[in-house]
Amino acid sequence: MKLNKIYNVDSYEAIKNIPDNTIDLIYTDIPYKITSGGKSLSSLGKRIDNVKNNIKDISNGIDYEIFKQFIRVQQNINIFIWCSKLQIPDILNWFLKYDVNYEILVWTKNNPTPATKNIWLPDIEYCLYFRSNGVLLNDGYFLKSKWFNSSINKSDKDLYEHPTIKPLNIVKRHIEHATKHGAVVLDPFIGSGTTAEACKLLDRNYIGFEIRKDYYNIAIDRLNGITKNERELKKLGQISMFD
Repeated sequence: MKLNKIYNVDSYEAIKNIPDNTIDLIYTDIPYKITSGGKSLSSLGKRIDNVKNNIKDISNGIDYEIFKQFIRVQQNINIFIWCSKLQIPDILNWFLKYDVNYEILVWTKNNPTPATKNIWLPDIEYCLYFRSNGVLLNDGYFLKSKWFNSSINKSDKDLYEHPTIKPLNIVKRHIEHATKHGAVVLDPFIGSGTTAEACKLLDRNYIGFEIRKDYYNIAIDRLNGITKNERELKKLGQISMFD
């Protein structure tokens, strides 16, 4: 596998080609496991249902067997995993078989979608962090914060057309905290390429896997500075990306 490259591949197979003990950090936003739940016929209920349907297009959870490969490719366990609330117990139980420290990190949203009756606001997303004792964290007061607050990142979703995209600044914070310059970061479910962009800005190397061709193309365009509008014009044949 070449560094600083995103591959349009199945991560379950591609990760087997990475040699043992060669990855310094795994940072990934795995396919979420969600429930459909109840819904009302109100306009709010329909909005919430649309959000869930968009996520379902890319999500049915993952096979946790891939975590064995996560362990194999690293000398020291150093892993960030964004996941749904439903996945937290299973993932914690899986990794706590090993001698690891763990944290539950959160992204809190100050303008979430309004909630219907009898449910909490969807204003938190969860990231599990696991590291073995051999992993040293970098100093920096703000790097060490376990929470990140912002508005929902609708502008990023519009630009990169991915329903679960995470804010670039929180991804940068995590990677900067847990790696040194020149480290190799693997994202097996790279989506629209946020991890890769963060690595470029932080002088880290990356390897990314994305099975969906549309998200792979968006990630490649993103790293080349191509916006959504330019992608749409390219589809219409109105501009050449080689001009």
